Amino acid sequence: MLTRPGHLYKKLGFEKIFLIVLLLLSFLVRVPGLGYSHYYGDEIKTLYLDKTITASKFLLDQRKGPVQFIVVWVMEKISGGYDEAWIRLPFAFASVISVIVFYFVVKKLFGKNPAYYSTTIYAFSGFSVAFGRTAQYQSFLMLFGFLSILFVLLSIENRKRIYLPIAALFWVLSVYSHYDGVFFLIPAVLFYTQSKGDLITFIKYFFFPALLLLLPFYLPYILKGYLASNTVNYVSRRVSGSGYLPNNSAYTVAVYNPFSLFFILTLPGLISFFAKGNRKIYMVQIWFVATLGFYEVFIKNPGTHIQNYLVPLLILSGYIISISGKYTRYIASVLLPLYIGISFYTFVPSLNTGYPWKQSNVLGLNLNKIEKKYQLFLYGFPYNRGWDQIKVYFDKKKDVNGVYTNDNDSYADFYLRGFAYTRPGPNFLPRYYVHILDSQEIDNPKEDFLSANGEKYNLETEFYTDGTKVSQIYKLLN
Repeated sequence: MLTRPGHLYKKLGFEKIFLIVLLLLSFLVRVPGLGYSHYYGDEIKTLYLDKTITASKFLLDQRKGPVQFIVVWVMEKISGGYDEAWIRLPFAFASVISVIVFYFVVKKLFGKNPAYYSTTIYAFSGFSVAFGRTAQYQSFLMLFGFLSILFVLLSIENRKRIYLPIAALFWVLSVYSHYDGVFFLIPAVLFYTQSKGDLITFIKYFFFPALLLLLPFYLPYILKGYLASNTVNYVSRRVSGSGYLPNNSAYTVAVYNPFSLFFILTLPGLISFFAKGNRKIYMVQIWFVATLGFYEVFIKNPGTHIQNYLVPLLILSGYIISISGKYTRYIASVLLPLYIGISFYTFVPSLNTGYPWKQSNVLGLNLNKIEKKYQLFLYGFPYNRGWDQIKVYFDKKKDVNGVYTNDNDSYADFYLRGFAYTRPGPNFLPRYYVHILDSQEIDNPKEDFLSANGEKYNLETEFYTDGTKVSQIYKLLN
């Protein structure tokens, strides 16, 4: 016998129904078509391809903590290869779970209503969804960071110190995911310490256990020079902006969240600074300002790391929306379904119409192809240009003595591994040129390669994905 909607509502209550729907939609925007896109450059770096290198050396010889590499390696063992869907699956699940944990964090801080708004904005924000569809650290960073804060809040609520070592463990896992985990220490300290005694307790039950758990990896990482050889130079370039196009964080946010609804929904978070607050509000504001200051003042090219200061802003926005007048709540309630729909059309391959790589149409509205006038790090957007088909094509040939492409070099190195990827030189042209339409490189000068050498190359074959031409192979004339 079917339960009528009214009876179901009375039985479960709004909160449970909200969480069930939120969980389902969060899953549907992250998991379907998970294996559609090729690996992005940073995803390829997570793969343990060279087994002549020991696992310990592979894990230490990285710019980031070991979590993403271990997760990918485990999935490689389980699946028996490097299938994109299998490798990305745990990251997608971590992203979905982070949504639920985030809800309970906000609920512990400000109650159910702020949590409804904040969590919905977070669940379908461009960064959260994009990284939920890629094999990178961000999903685990957020999951472990939120869990750390949640257990700090549980410790406060229940007056039980035992929760602090658990919070420390999750915080360490966030730092093992990426150094950005350090910023979750800000709210943890602020929420817990209201007196000198609280600070001593926090140091004893959180900081010291965390330090002991960090040492097994980061002590050899520092002492053996991996930090100096891999991380210091990279961080210094991000700090100075050297070698990158100019940064524009607002533009980055807009690319990941088209139609500006994200800006509208997070505007209340900024308005919170002009409204009367309480201690918890001030703590979240400090968390936001401190993280914002680091990434927008100290770091000249923060890229997608700006997600770290957007998290507290979402919490502030949900709180302000929930305490505002009925018209504000009505506007938010009308915008959120549209916001969710745009998220689906932006990131789910079966719904995406080409954005951001080419001019496209979403929900009847035109979206322009992105321009690379600012530095952009693009992850999670549907991107399949037939590299699997290209690999099969070359496998059948016997004269592949060099390949060049206008796409990201990492793609050719990975998907055509076994074939020589060679750049053209003054007296040398590669035997094959793979031309990608709407390349991820966008305005890369390699687009001019054919026009400069067009008379020396002949179009040999073309490849299609879902009925659309996506790539071509040109062969050097003898």
